[in-house]
Amino acid sequence: MILLLGGTTEGRAAARMLAAAGWPVLVSVATPYGAALAREGFAGPVVVGRRDAAALAALIGEQGVRLVVDATHPFATEAHRNASRAAVKCGVPYLRYARPQAPLPAGPRVIACADFTAAAREAVARGPVLFLTTGSKTLPLFLPVARAAGCRVVARVLPEPAAIAACREAGLSPRDIVALQGPLPVELNAALFRAFGATVVVTKESGAVGGQDAKMEAALNLGISVVVVRRPPEPPEAVFTAEELLKRVTEILGRGTNW
Repeated sequence: MILLLGGTTEGRAAARMLAAAGWPVLVSVATPYGAALAREGFAGPVVVGRRDAAALAALIGEQGVRLVVDATHPFATEAHRNASRAAVKCGVPYLRYARPQAPLPAGPRVIACADFTAAAREAVARGPVLFLTTGSKTLPLFLPVARAAGCRVVARVLPEPAAIAACREAGLSPRDIVALQGPLPVELNAALFRAFGATVVVTKESGAVGGQDAKMEAALNLGISVVVVRRPPEPPEAVFTAEELLKRVTEILGRGTNW
């Protein structure tokens, strides 16, 4: 059994690809919505819930997992650590499957930052209206800085009760919450930026599959600055394409009779 972690677009595609190649795959996702997406075109088992390293190790043992494929989001650093630690504890190989990086456009309106704290400082310097697309969990890193500078924050988040509740608990009013599942096309991004009067857009370096390119194109076409939080570095042995993933899985596991 291969344990594939992640409700990402590339994770779902990887699960379908590995299953089609004859590998037994167990998909683990964080939310029921992620599970519903994972089951589209995938007939294998799906488990739901966030698990720490100990819980993942227990799952590996219970399911007879022989390989962990970590296809979680580039910014899910805690999930990466938990998956790697669980695999080491259980003595099974760990393979990081990461989405490719997309180059950032050159120019003075693109400001790359090493972390969210630096991004908050750069964003408020380009206020007064911050259009935040980095997720509800990052609101505590931006709102205090924005409020101190007298800036308005508009947050685009997932249309899930927990995400909207986090926005309300952080003090955002309904008029400053945009609940939409991405990625969005350039035209819709541009319409949103215009509608809310955005003067700066804040995004993660999440790659083309995460909507990075479309957001940046829309903002730059409107003359709006974009603050980009750089993605954490990936391990040197990470694979970035479906073809590489299938090749590595075959190299690691072979084609024994147990399959």
